[in-house]
Amino acid sequence: MQRSCKQCGSAFEVTQDDLDFYDKISPVFTGKKETISSPTLCPQCRQQRRLAWRNERNLYGRECDLCRKHIISVYPASVPFPVYCIQCWWGDRWKPSDCGIQYDPGKPFLDQWAALHRAVPKLAIQNDNGIESENSEYSYDISRCKNCYRLVGSWYDQDCHYSLNVNQSKNVVDCNTVSVRSELVYESLDSQHLYHCAYLQSCENCFDCFFGFDLKGCSDCFACFGLRQKRFCIFNEQYSEESYRAKMQAFDLGSYSSVQDTRQKFDAWILRFPRLFANLQNCEDCEGNNLFNCKAVLGYSVFSSEYSKFIDRSDRPLYCYDIINTGGAQWCCDCVTPDDSYMTHFSIWCWKSKNILLSDNCHSSEHLLGCISMHRNKYCILNKQYTKEEYERLAAAIIDSLRKDGTWGELLPVHLSPFAYNESAASEYFPLTQEEVQSHGWRWSDALPYTTSKETIQWKQIADDIANVPETIVGEVLACTSCGTNYKITPQELTFYRQMPCPLPRQCPNCRHLARFRRKTPTRLWPRNCDKCGKNIRTTYAPKRPEKIYCRECYLKEVY
Repeated sequence: MQRSCKQCGSAFEVTQDDLDFYDKISPVFTGKKETISSPTLCPQCRQQRRLAWRNERNLYGRECDLCRKHIISVYPASVPFPVYCIQCWWGDRWKPSDCGIQYDPGKPFLDQWAALHRAVPKLAIQNDNGIESENSEYSYDISRCKNCYRLVGSWYDQDCHYSLNVNQSKNVVDCNTVSVRSELVYESLDSQHLYHCAYLQSCENCFDCFFGFDLKGCSDCFACFGLRQKRFCIFNEQYSEESYRAKMQAFDLGSYSSVQDTRQKFDAWILRFPRLFANLQNCEDCEGNNLFNCKAVLGYSVFSSEYSKFIDRSDRPLYCYDIINTGGAQWCCDCVTPDDSYMTHFSIWCWKSKNILLSDNCHSSEHLLGCISMHRNKYCILNKQYTKEEYERLAAAIIDSLRKDGTWGELLPVHLSPFAYNESAASEYFPLTQEEVQSHGWRWSDALPYTTSKETIQWKQIADDIANVPETIVGEVLACTSCGTNYKITPQELTFYRQMPCPLPRQCPNCRHLARFRRKTPTRLWPRNCDKCGKNIRTTYAPKRPEKIYCRECYLKEVY
């Protein structure tokens, strides 16, 4: 079935399997199935809406509105609702049900949800620092981490900084989707099982490799493409160990100018080689890119998932549609981070819960509709307690009103998000101008937390090679060479850069993140033909891109 997106107007397909999924997850109240119909937005607009509920990179210093201590938060002091630190929010000094409101059938449900949202205290930042994580208060959406800084959407990590979607790893800096027992890794993407590597993409089981694309089981390789089980190679040319070591003396990995020169040469050189249409490792019946150990999945940057579609940056989701940055979710639909939840739909940050609808930041709960910040509750609507019978009867009436409004079966709209569009992760995937944002009725912020022109040292005063950078650099304020934003080098960073070695970054963390993001392919598929045999394929490489794209059969003939 072909549909037209009500937001962007593009055509998109809804398959019979999709309709069967929506039917299976439809809730039942008072014996009647409240059928979830097919989406009104295309997959890209649905993803944009989810991302608008995540502020991953803008952190504010402010007070906890309960204990008054200074905290780090994703919410500035100007937001209309109370913001509590982690200990206060999870503590017993307040009850979310005290903010509960009685549903009024004469008013739109989403207007009542918005009123509740303005009243209920919010968690300052989504992490478990001080509970299961340690010394990681500046990280967002992390769990069970230690000594991590500006880490996003990651778990079971130690000493990792400025990275996204990094799991079970140590000493990983400035990376995106580098996971599974990786250690000492810098500026790499979509890889796993790495040790002491930098500037890699789509690689696995490698160590002591620098500048590489699609390397498997390699070590001591420099600026190579598509190699398998190789050692002592430079630009794909085989050397003896003695010759390799001698050649490598000419490459100064600690020099910024040397690294930039090699990056430019490598990026131009690898365009000579065809690329595999998708990076799918140990996958069966999958589409998308950067999928690892998956079955029947359409997604991007996903680990160990089965029977799921339209998912991104997730670990172990099972039978899920339209989710982002989550772990262990089952039978969930159109959610932001429904960790370890079951049958949770159209909700944000609802963990270890089941049968949750249109709710935000509710945990270890069951049968909630339109609730916010609830812990260990059951049969609540708009934070007000009901009996099971009252809950089902009222839930059915609310869903009927949402159906009449045309908003049943969808995540909460962007204009209800507590974040301005340019404050959210949506602005990275779907960049818009201020005028475009406001034309949608969405918010824009002119008060993002950064400074300019506060630098205390100029780059011309800083040594090109990390070996010559003094310890005093950690006390200086730097200016990004791309956008002018000020930033600093932490002592942990300096130790890491010297250990690798790698040069001081000349860009601020946000510009570095965006540069990595642009090296990844988009989270959408295009139909095109294999550039070798002409076979029809679906790939994240748009037809107008300069790379030659091969189907799996043709590509394997090239690399083996």
